[in-house]
Amino acid sequence: MYHRLKNRGVAIRLAGGLRRALVGLWVLLFAHCLLAQDTAQIHFQRASKLAEQGHLNEAEQEYKLGLKLAPDSADAYNNLGVIYYRKQDLERAIVAYEKAYGLRPQDPEIRFNLGLAQFKAGNCKGAIPHLRAGVSSQNHFADAHYLLGTCYADAGDWQAAIEGLETARKYRPDSPEILYLLVVAYRETKQPERAIQAGARLFERHPDSPYVHLLLGEAHDSAEDSRHAEEEFKQALAASPKTPLLNFALGYLYWRWKRYDEALEPLEKELEINPRCATCRVYLGDIALRKGKTNEAIEDVKEALRLDPSLGEAHLAMGRIYAKLGRLEDAVSFFRDAVKILPDQVEPHYWLGKTLVSLGQSEEGQKELARVNEINTRRLARDAEGLRRASAGVATPTSKTAPE
Repeated sequence: MYHRLKNRGVAIRLAGGLRRALVGLWVLLFAHCLLAQDTAQIHFQRASKLAEQGHLNEAEQEYKLGLKLAPDSADAYNNLGVIYYRKQDLERAIVAYEKAYGLRPQDPEIRFNLGLAQFKAGNCKGAIPHLRAGVSSQNHFADAHYLLGTCYADAGDWQAAIEGLETARKYRPDSPEILYLLVVAYRETKQPERAIQAGARLFERHPDSPYVHLLLGEAHDSAEDSRHAEEEFKQALAASPKTPLLNFALGYLYWRWKRYDEALEPLEKELEINPRCATCRVYLGDIALRKGKTNEAIEDVKEALRLDPSLGEAHLAMGRIYAKLGRLEDAVSFFRDAVKILPDQVEPHYWLGKTLVSLGQSEEGQKELARVNEINTRRLARDAEGLRRASAGVATPTSKTAPE
């Protein structure tokens, strides 16, 4: 009995010592965590001051040091994203913002920043859901609506574009960018009176704006007046050589009028301004294919598909390359994709029908070629209506053509 009691006393003393040791360990761990948080905050505070002073590289390093100690700081990741954005390192900015978003998904400021970075990187489709959340931001309400309108315009969702742009316009009634996009959106939705109103406001408030010259150039191009269209596009570039879209407009004009050598320089300049311009890659690939530079054409179009897998013109261009190489089955696959994405354009149906006939699939091929005739008939009717409306002084919409 004595030995059992003695052993029990030893066990009780050991248990008590273990509890005291564990309590001490927890105290040390808690103190360590508090110290780590304090140290992280010191790094974050240093980073903030350095960023305010314009020392972005040093601020970046301080944020990284702080995040090693406090990896759950959404604010730090967001601020690190801002630094990358200011350094024009959009890929790393997006990564940082995504980490902040993962830690605090309901924060509209973070969502706006992520949407803005996606937009600047040329990923309008990926930007839209974040910008929609970003409209709740008190600091970026108007910016979020403007960017949303721009992204919807890029996607061809013109009614949604109008909603975003008109909301932004309430806060920036004379913004040339907003007015220009509204002209295009109203024109595309067949609301000529509203397009004229927005255009008149643009001409009145910003007569020397590159967007005025861009609209005039588009009007001349639509009227088959390539000389005056070229003059207007060049004036737009002279007014603002770094504005996106202007170089593309001139390059597209040259391409459309089969001035392929002249088209190269403005298309390449547009890529310098916007490296994610997938459409530029398509037209550069088309020009390379026309010059017999098949490998160069493949690389350009592959890059276009990487940048924007939903770009119908890129699928059409790749199909044409494979057709020229005699790889008809591969060509048909891309032409089918192009038809799905661009169901109301002639070229995808024409190339799909022609290639299917060459493969001996005449019945399906003839159906596609018949679809070409249907679309052309509708175009003629629309053009006739356009002439009627033009004679009455009403503007009509224009559309770009995919590579032939």
